[in-house]
Amino acid sequence: MNKWKYTKKTKRKPQNSVDFENISPKISVIMPVYNTKDWVWSAIESILNQTFKNFEFIIIDDCSTDGSYEICKKYAQKDKRIKLYRNDKNYGVALTKIKLISLTKTNYIASQDSDDISCKNRLNIEYSFLENHKEYAVVSWNNIIIDEKWNIIWHRKYSDNIRQIILKKSPVSHPSTMIRKSDFLSIWWYSQIKYVEDYDLRIKFYISGYKIKNLNEDVLFYRIRKWAQKWYIKETLKWTLKCQKNAYKKIKPSLSDLCYHVALSCLLLFPKNIVFKLFKHIELWDCKK
Repeated sequence: MNKWKYTKKTKRKPQNSVDFENISPKISVIMPVYNTKDWVWSAIESILNQTFKNFEFIIIDDCSTDGSYEICKKYAQKDKRIKLYRNDKNYGVALTKIKLISLTKTNYIASQDSDDISCKNRLNIEYSFLENHKEYAVVSWNNIIIDEKWNIIWHRKYSDNIRQIILKKSPVSHPSTMIRKSDFLSIWWYSQIKYVEDYDLRIKFYISGYKIKNLNEDVLFYRIRKWAQKWYIKETLKWTLKCQKNAYKKIKPSLSDLCYHVALSCLLLFPKNIVFKLFKHIELWDCKK
């Protein structure tokens, strides 16, 4: 297992030379935060150190209890591009994301999770792609999967054959995604699907005729936390299956889609620990194909 570590930049070059307050941003980076104090600093640093500098960074803390908000506040005081908010109670990730999107001022919205790390050229490449390919509403990337201790577990690759994938699982990596806001608003989405609301959104984009692109590069370190994965694995599977059934009303499933759906259904028969191990093996096998 490879070991990788993101080094905290305690002397990051100040941004005072550019008056970001009086320049209209071209990208909105949105990040919901909830109890990720051990990693949120690295997520923030990875955005502030992007080669593309002209962005707004909107953060909403969803009533963290571990000091995550205080860490975000320190960064917001140092960099005017950060707009920090805090929910009055814990609303959950889906409602918090809707609020984040409503606060954006640009037509390009990049997602960032508070325990993941974006490579420094991510925003630049995503912005350039959507600017030059108006027919696409979503662009995303492959991921390097890491654990809580910064170990590299595997590389997750996403196929660019969206139709082949979309009725099996999310065709893109949400934390490394940039979307066109005008396209998002045209389908206006609020998901009652829990745990896999991002998957539900991709399906709605696809059903509405919008194109989705996966670029074959690794630009995000995606963190998997074992306790979270084990705790929510069966609930995630249940809502994934429901999401797929809803999609069948608009997209005719292939035999392969139906077989995959049955296989996921069978996983629910096992205890959480076994489901987690089996699902991990399926993911690893799928990534290595």
